[in-house]
Amino acid sequence: MSDYRQLPQGDEIFLDHHGHFVPDIDAASNALEQLGFQLTPYTAHTMRTSPDEEPKPSGTGNRCIMLRESYIEVLCAVGDAPMAQQLREAVGRYTGIHLMAFTTPDAETHHARLGAAGFDMQPLVHLTRQVEGGTLRFSVVRMIHGQMAEGRIQFLQHNTPDLLWREELMHHPNKVVSMTDVAMASADPKEAVNRFQRYLGLVPAACEGGWRFTLGRGSLTILTADAFRTALPGADIPDLPFIGAYSLRSEDLATAKAVLNGNGIETREIAPDTVRVEPLPALGSTMIFTQGDAKAPWMAN
Repeated sequence: MSDYRQLPQGDEIFLDHHGHFVPDIDAASNALEQLGFQLTPYTAHTMRTSPDEEPKPSGTGNRCIMLRESYIEVLCAVGDAPMAQQLREAVGRYTGIHLMAFTTPDAETHHARLGAAGFDMQPLVHLTRQVEGGTLRFSVVRMIHGQMAEGRIQFLQHNTPDLLWREELMHHPNKVVSMTDVAMASADPKEAVNRFQRYLGLVPAACEGGWRFTLGRGSLTILTADAFRTALPGADIPDLPFIGAYSLRSEDLATAKAVLNGNGIETREIAPDTVRVEPLPALGSTMIFTQGDAKAPWMAN
């Protein structure tokens, strides 16, 4: 357990989590349980933009899958706040991943850096939500909506990590311990890569059909639609851009397959220690389950 580290240090940037935007959180929760995950209880988000301000509803509610490294979030709209409206618009494009969050030890520094890099920024947001044992607190760096066509792309700083990654929440029947890589298809990968380079402050490496950002933990691969389909033959791309697939590492892939198959989920071994699961309608996104040093198909080059 001690080998796992949730928080970046110094200049590190971690792939912290991603979020499925869904129209029906109960159906999405059932799908995730079928996939062998334990979920946190449902909670509604509140937010404030100054320490003295009373928290107010942010427009979303969520459940999470806490992993030894990173986590997965599933979000639904609550009420009519701008964030709720944005979530519903995103689901109108497709049910699936519309949020990618990168962790930093210093949210204020990245807020200033992004403003200097030409992004129009919202004030630094302080999110809270109630959990067993206390109040979770995050400092979130958000841009004015519409600058990232891929969805809600944000930096955050964890202010109460011990309340988030609680030991009893990280034991999953499928033995998954980490979310490692995310792949997206873009209509204009070069433009997207240049924008993400400004956003992350990192230089990507070219790969077959696109570019890859290797982070302090995890990676993000931006591909052409054709390269995405080559990596995942038969994959449906409902719209572009499309954050369409991610990779999960299990400590015991045989157990993961047994749990998935026992719950009626079809699995397909596409390489040694590498299993593909097609998107479930309530959740969206292709999932790749791996073990050991095995890599997702878009990481094979």
